[in-house]
Amino acid sequence: MPEVKNDRPSDAPLAGLTVISGLVDAISYVGIGQVFMANMTGNLLILGFAAGDPSKFPLVATAIAVVGFFLGAGLAGRLVERVPNVRRRLILAMAMETSLFGITTVGSFLLPTTQAGRYPLIVVLGVAMGGRNTVVRRLGIPDISTTVVTGTLANLAADSVLGTGRHTRARRRAGEIVALVLGAWAGVLLLRNFGFNATLVVLTVLMALTTVLYIWRTSPARAR
Repeated sequence: MPEVKNDRPSDAPLAGLTVISGLVDAISYVGIGQVFMANMTGNLLILGFAAGDPSKFPLVATAIAVVGFFLGAGLAGRLVERVPNVRRRLILAMAMETSLFGITTVGSFLLPTTQAGRYPLIVVLGVAMGGRNTVVRRLGIPDISTTVVTGTLANLAADSVLGTGRHTRARRRAGEIVALVLGAWAGVLLLRNFGFNATLVVLTVLMALTTVLYIWRTSPARAR
């Protein structure tokens, strides 16, 4: 079924999702330990590092994160195929991500605080971020993935005064980068001052608010 690019979201809710990605990776890398949920490039590198020195890098946790991400991305591919309406698809994806964050939060209170006790949380967070990555990338919005900004940073530099000087989508590109860094910064502060479980509560609430705001801002009644 061909994709229908209607009701494409503005940059604002996507920037909110990018902040959340930074927060998620702070939770996983700092709170769980040397594993990413959104940045799979980093995880693949860690797998390579762990193969060279398994005593210094979390091989099992990283492999679980990659598998979870792959599963979420695959399931989201089905969602994209079956729900061509972009607004409806995003609402479903964001609602599912909120639910998965909620499951992770509940699990953080119930599961042991050991490294192995965190493995189920890694799976659920990996599924959430894999699904998000697929859904947002299929929107085809230049310079926005909400999970990684390597290409965005390269494009910003290439079109800066050091490169072409065209400043193409410079505000969007810079905003995406700042949003990810802001989320990571906030995540570390929350972990340091309030702890792992409380930070997951904040994550879930923030995702729920982002979802509700997107639904409200894009409602047909409000557009009339």
